[in-house]
Formats: sequence, C-alpha cells, structure tokens
Amino acid sequence: MHSGQMIARRHVFHVAGYDPYDIAGQHRRFRRELARFATTWNLRATASELASDGDAPHWTAAAHGPNWSVDTTVEPLDWHDIVLADIAKPALPRFVAAAAAFADFVRSGTFFRYFAASYRYALFFLMPFFNVTLFAAAGALLGLWVTGALALTGPVRAAVAIAIAVAVFAALMRWPGRRWRVVVGLADWIFARDYMYGRRRDIEARLDRFADRLLARVHAADVDEIVIVGHSLGATFAVDFIARALARDPELARRGPTLALLTIGATIPKLALHPAGARLRAWAEKVAAEPSLFWVEYQARDDAISFYKFHPVALRAIADGKAVRPLVRRAQLHTMMAPEDLRRHRFNFMRLHYQFVMANARRAAYDYFMIVCGPLRLQDIALAGNGPADLIAADGALAAPAPAPAA
Repeated sequence: MHSGQMIARRHVFHVAGYDPYDIAGQHRRFRRELARFATTWNLRATASELASDGDAPHWTAAAHGPNWSVDTTVEPLDWHDIVLADIAKPALPRFVAAAAAFADFVRSGTFFRYFAASYRYALFFLMPFFNVTLFAAAGALLGLWVTGALALTGPVRAAVAIAIAVAVFAALMRWPGRRWRVVVGLADWIFARDYMYGRRRDIEARLDRFADRLLARVHAADVDEIVIVGHSLGATFAVDFIARALARDPELARRGPTLALLTIGATIPKLALHPAGARLRAWAEKVAAEPSLFWVEYQARDDAISFYKFHPVALRAIADGKAVRPLVRRAQLHTMMAPEDLRRHRFNFMRLHYQFVMANARRAAYDYFMIVCGPLRLQDIALAGNGPADLIAADGALAAPAPAPAA
C-alpha cells in the first residue's frame, strides 16, 4: 500500500487489557458503538454476528461512504480466561502475593518512577492496596468498638473482635470492593509482576499463539492493511508478540499488507520502568526501530490509567522537537465525548479509560472506529493534523487524498 491509496479490506487484531470481559461482550460493545460511529460521521455501517474459524473467533464490519467502502475483520486476541482464573484464586494467597508485589514495586524504586512519570498513575497503583488497608482498618476498629461496648475481656474479647473484623472485611470486599474492582486490581499487579519475571507460562503460550496468528495473516496477503490494537496492558502484549513475530520473520513488515500498531490507554512504562523490565524495553525498542511498521500511541490527559505525555520507548517526558519513534499523539476526550457524557463520567476513571475503544459523539482527531472501519491507513490518519476530521467530509465522503507521510 502507498500513501493516499484507500483501504478496501482490513484485518484488525485487538488485544484488551487485564479485564474479565469476554469476546461476546466485546462484540456486543462493538456493534453498539458502531451505530453511534455511523451517526457521528454520517455513514452506513454494519457488523456481523460473532463467528469462529477454528481457534480464532472474529466478526466482520462493513462501512460505506459516498465514495468508499471498507470491509474489516476484527479478531480479538483473547486472554480473558487467564484473568478469570486469576481472580478466582483463593483470597489469602492473593493477599500474600499482592503484598509481595507492592513491596517489589516500592523497594525497586518503580513506584517513585511512576510519580515522576505520572503522579496519577502512581495513585492508580496505590488504590487497590489502599482499599484493602482501609477495609481491614474499618473491620478492626468496628471489632474493637463492639467488644468494648459489650465490656468483653480476655480471650473472648479477642476472638469476638477478630470475628467481627474478618466479617466486616469480607463484606467490604464484596461491596464496595467489587464496584471498585479491588480484587481485579490486586490480581492485575500480581499478574504483571509474574509476567515481567517470566513466571506465567499461560500468557507466554498465549503470546506465542498471537504471534502465529499475526504471521499467518501477513503471509496470507489478502488484505490491504493489518492493524494491531493494544489497549491498556494489551499494549504491552502487542509489543511483545510483534517482537516475537519479527524474530521468526524479520521481513514480516516489509512485504504484503501495510502493518501498523496502535497503542491506546497504554501502560507500557508500568513494567518498562522496573529494573527487571529489560526484556520488555528491548522488545519495545525493536518494534519501534522497525522502519516498515508504523506505530502510533494516542494519549489523553483525562485517562488516569495510563502515562500521559510520557514516551513508551524513550521512557521520558515528551519534549517538543524530540522525534523518537513511535509517534505519540494527543487524544482530547472533551472533543470526542458529548459534554453531558463527560460530566457524568468525569470521576469514572475506568469509563474514561475505555473511551479509547468506544465511538465518539463528535468528530475528532482520534476516532477508534474510523481507524478500524474507515478508508484511510492508520498512518495517514495519525499524520493528519486533525486526523479523520480533516479527511472525511460532512456527508461521509473521503474529502481529499491522504497526505504523504512526514519524514
């Protein structure tokens, strides 16, 4: 594919973050949001039912404007079953492992590097551990108060106080703990640490399978563009399995379809900033240095669960004039969402984090569905000043040829 040439067929690999959201749920969200996308851009768009081709569940989407038509296959690279297995593990071993993870990230200095990179992400790191401490303190205080009010003494007082503390802690872990995703948050940090140290054979095997799927799709050469989307922790996995695929076939991105990587709501520095993250740092540098693969990361100030204005490979604050691959662009949620939606979700950090994979209510420089379903290459969208808003007319037509890529 050359710059300025419209896309007719695209294959999208989507890698989600640490979330127990299954493929059926992702498919339902996609179809719901696709309808909003069509309204926002004045297009026609439809999505198929969820299908399965061997071990590769997928669906297709068709989008049409007055002078273009695109068929997209969306293939989630799924690992939610690993997340479900993690959060189903017994509570006591989880708390022990979480304490070890917390101590590791603090003792290694990684937590303090989070603060230097993004204080909001540092607070996000603290939140599940703080909530567990808060719930435990609430249970202990209530146990002491009740036994004091009942004038209990000795071993009886200790036993009753402990029983009350445990019961209160367990109740708080259910509510508001489930709503606050405390168990998922703890499991996330345990998993991330184990993955960083190479202790998770399950995800290693899954990433090898993801690399196999990418190689097969590139070698099939039956689409114009392949876009790998990594959201949240999925961005780290996208870099990982692309590096594995390049190790097997160094010519992977230099023949066949255009190959592009989109990282959004990304948390690559989560592990890359750890002294033990050398393996990930090497992969990220390898993928960024591949000249035939285009990589863009979109970052949003309102997304606290990511690293805003922090480069995922250079691992430093982004400075004007310092052009380091990948390209980093800003996504402004207030230009994407309806004002009433932004007000309603202002303090729902998880909802804002997921806006990256949802449809916009307004035309903006970043639009997930235009990247996935639209007629332009990801590179052409990313290099346009206002993204698709510069390139798609009010009637949904492709307004002008895509710009030539910048040097």
